[in-house]
Amino acid sequence: MKELVSVAIVNWNGEKYLYKCIKSLLNQKYKNIEVIIIDNDSTDNSVKIIEDNFKNDVILCRNKNTGYAGGANKGIELAKGDYVIIANPDIVFGDNYIENCIKKFKEDPTIGAVTGKLLKYDFDTDEKLNVIDSVGIAFNHYRQGIDIGQNEVDEGKYEEDKRVFGVCGAAAVFKRDVLEKIKISGEYFDNDFFAYKEDIDICWRLNLYGFKCYYVHDAIAYHGRGMNSSKGVINTIKNRRSQSEFLKGISFRNHYLMIMKNETSYAFKKDKSKIYIGAMKYLVFFMAFDWKCLKYVKEVKSKKALMETKRKQILKNINISDEEIYKLFDL
Repeated sequence: MKELVSVAIVNWNGEKYLYKCIKSLLNQKYKNIEVIIIDNDSTDNSVKIIEDNFKNDVILCRNKNTGYAGGANKGIELAKGDYVIIANPDIVFGDNYIENCIKKFKEDPTIGAVTGKLLKYDFDTDEKLNVIDSVGIAFNHYRQGIDIGQNEVDEGKYEEDKRVFGVCGAAAVFKRDVLEKIKISGEYFDNDFFAYKEDIDICWRLNLYGFKCYYVHDAIAYHGRGMNSSKGVINTIKNRRSQSEFLKGISFRNHYLMIMKNETSYAFKKDKSKIYIGAMKYLVFFMAFDWKCLKYVKEVKSKKALMETKRKQILKNINISDEEIYKLFDL
């Protein structure tokens, strides 16, 4: 029998998306799967949709709202599979997504996480779009995370598997035994992040521990993330203003928390000027357009000691050379 794959959907008020997401999982060519729904105290009809349509097909865990990171951790704890997929509810999986992702792990025992080609999905028109959402995450020398290919028309540019820095948390596939090896203080994802950039953080740690992340070109899924472009100052400002103060604030906070946790001395010294430039750009932008969010600087300071404790654990378990670490920022 094929190895068991656990799929944990972390849901909060996802009634608009859940039915299609769960249906797409039940229609997978890879049949040995369990579907776990971690519902983070939704106030919409999410639970009713699950109980009315999928009562015998999924495991429903009604959770307090511990954020995406806490929900993902709960899903991993409940999962019985050899592989664990952490997914957003606004994902519609192609029928070969799981099968082709699992095949990739067999090629190299050091692969710890994979992602497929995520294309856009318009839930308002029920339409699959030939526009890329993510083919993996790059994390550059300025310590900026970028979804590779985002908003590009899919014209065949990404038709080969490729090692990447990280996998998009919307449909990330992890090897279970690797998750056990990289957890810190009983946590896989960092609960202190709550949400946003927790996928970059866990993949940074995964790389440092000597494991790899891969993009799998023929594993297709569709993501309901909007079409906002992040290119150009004007578009960036528009996108930021459309987000809530809370989301902008924790994104700002988590950016610095993950650097405090994962940065190594060698890479920092090599990229120090770029890291400072990236940090200053971030701060100037917030002061000009999102100054209310600067209160989250206090949260960074308040969590400094905790991040340093986690950092010590990470540094003890680094399993690649300084030179290999530095090359990660070129992936």
